[in-house]
Amino acid sequence: MDTGTVLLLVSSLANCVQARSYQNEFAVFVPAGEQTANKLALKYGFHNMGQIGDLDNYYLFEHRSLSKRSANPSTHHHFLLTDDPEVTWFEQQKELRRVKRDYQTVKKRDFAGDASDIWDELFEELNSEKSIYNQSKIIVRRNGLQFSDPMFSSQWFINGGGRNGADMNVKPAWDKGYTGKGVVVSILDDGIQHNHPDLAQNYDKFASTDINDSDPDPMPQDNGDNKHGTRCAGEVAAVANNGVCGVGIAFNASIGGVRMLDGVVNDAVEARALSLNPDHIDIYSASWGPEDDGRTVDGPGPLAKRAFLNGVTRGRKGRGSIFVWASGNGGRHIDDCNCDGYTNSIFTLSISSASQTGFKPWYLEQCSSTLATTFSSGTPGQDDSIATVDQDARLRPHKICTDQHTGTSASAPIAAGVCALALEANPGLTWRDMQHLVIMTSRPGPLLAESGWMTNGRGRQYNHKFGYGLMDAGGMVDLAEKWKNVPLQHVCQSPVIISDLPIPGEVGRSVSSTIVSDGCAGTLNVVNHLEHIQCKISLTFVPRGSLMLVLTSPSGTRSTLLFPRPRDTLGQSFDDWPFLSVHFWGEYSAGSWTLEVINMGADRNFNRGQGMLHKWQMIWYGTEENPVRIPRNSPIPSSSQSSFNPSISSSLSSIFQQSFQPAFPQSFFSNPARRKK
Repeated sequence: MDTGTVLLLVSSLANCVQARSYQNEFAVFVPAGEQTANKLALKYGFHNMGQIGDLDNYYLFEHRSLSKRSANPSTHHHFLLTDDPEVTWFEQQKELRRVKRDYQTVKKRDFAGDASDIWDELFEELNSEKSIYNQSKIIVRRNGLQFSDPMFSSQWFINGGGRNGADMNVKPAWDKGYTGKGVVVSILDDGIQHNHPDLAQNYDKFASTDINDSDPDPMPQDNGDNKHGTRCAGEVAAVANNGVCGVGIAFNASIGGVRMLDGVVNDAVEARALSLNPDHIDIYSASWGPEDDGRTVDGPGPLAKRAFLNGVTRGRKGRGSIFVWASGNGGRHIDDCNCDGYTNSIFTLSISSASQTGFKPWYLEQCSSTLATTFSSGTPGQDDSIATVDQDARLRPHKICTDQHTGTSASAPIAAGVCALALEANPGLTWRDMQHLVIMTSRPGPLLAESGWMTNGRGRQYNHKFGYGLMDAGGMVDLAEKWKNVPLQHVCQSPVIISDLPIPGEVGRSVSSTIVSDGCAGTLNVVNHLEHIQCKISLTFVPRGSLMLVLTSPSGTRSTLLFPRPRDTLGQSFDDWPFLSVHFWGEYSAGSWTLEVINMGADRNFNRGQGMLHKWQMIWYGTEENPVRIPRNSPIPSSSQSSFNPSISSSLSSIFQQSFQPAFPQSFFSNPARRKK
């Protein structure tokens, strides 16, 4: 059997496996509301499971006579819903492959020179005196800080244990009295053990739910596979000075959890998690995403996209929900996090990882959508991992803490904790304000030993591995205290460039296309000061993983939108995929922007001459006025203030509609009363 036949069989098998994912649930948009939805469900044999999260008039219909998993969609019910004038949009739900972004294969015994459990002696001492639930008399002092939490000394990422004494610079924020009080964080994961002695005091039931079992209690299964959410929660809000485990970055924040990964995940599940109680929850932290296998290109479905949009336009009473996302663990497969539609969204704070010694960990993915970095695990035997709480249903003292939390999974909750401190310092921050603060205060310094640093047209250093550098809690709260909300976001779009340019088959050769922008000058959409840049690209090339995409700004800043992915051998195209870059932050949009498509593949290319850059379009997000407006001696905005402006929603909805067709047809936005044709 020749190589081509093998590849064809593998591809067919992969498609077949992927196709066996249709469920007996339908997401249905019924503008007339719940009563009409109930009538429709009854009419067609469905059971209305209720509204999908906070998405107005989106309902989940379940048909209990259909198979819960099928290789084929139910065409009969598609016809019924399509022909009903009360249904504007619907979609049969499909199972999604979503993975947690940690690595639990590294054991303590794998660390060089660590032959025993360093905590055994400590726990024996605690148990011999009194229960671990009571206050311990042990005071741990590190880097000018002292706590009675026994694992604080192992929390090197907050007590000066990194390269040259680096850490997340939390002490200055704590010294000012900021501990996350009044801020609500929810961990979207496999649940959290809310009766854990280091979490119970801060647990918030209104920031929690169990989507997998359809009840309000996010308690995880105690089967060894569901520790992830509990560990993440501990990084954010583990109680301080209670003699248990360690200290959370925002140890007085309210912490909740959504149990959603311990079962079948679909678009509706994600939307329910992302839109849970958005006027109560301030920060959603997610350490999961599509497979980080070096060949997957996947992202949120139409419901999850709508949940993101609702969150930033309506959440937190109009100031916008803060979505913190782990950038991905596909480093060993040379994956690129710009092929992940969650981390490359303008709505998410995409967070990468740095090792204790200040270098890129082996699992790190490079991409142009990463905003910043926090510490996490690195090389076993050389770098420590992250110490936090651990899940154990029996609450055994020697099982409820860990120093082995890993991956970008551990980085995102640290970032969420830092953001919680900034929100306490200034509750009036919008979702865009938070991104500005992160970019303006993150430090390249502790990570400069790693290669890849460049400087953009505004003099800011950036790196495809680390974004703008290591987050700085002290710097964040200092700037938050005097920060004035950024101006209204503008969105400027270029025309779609139908290029149809052949992509060279020879290795190292490239093709380029240029867009000349005036930044929408003279219109309501003028963008003078850049934030995000999106390039929506459609191309065909076999294998897709051989390509590298580079965008160059009028200032000469070069941002790699896509690095080669050697494992992406079966992929053939990108279809309006929205590559994102944050590397041009603060630059001007006017001038010539050049996209370069480079063939970085192997010499043996059997499809030479068949690649084509079909079309591309640029979308510039930013402001007309200078967004950095820090007044002197001005009062901090109160929590009741809101920067919500209806035109923000209108502007983003326009881009949303164009970016995500055909999931939402034109009629969905222009006339919601019209039914889907």
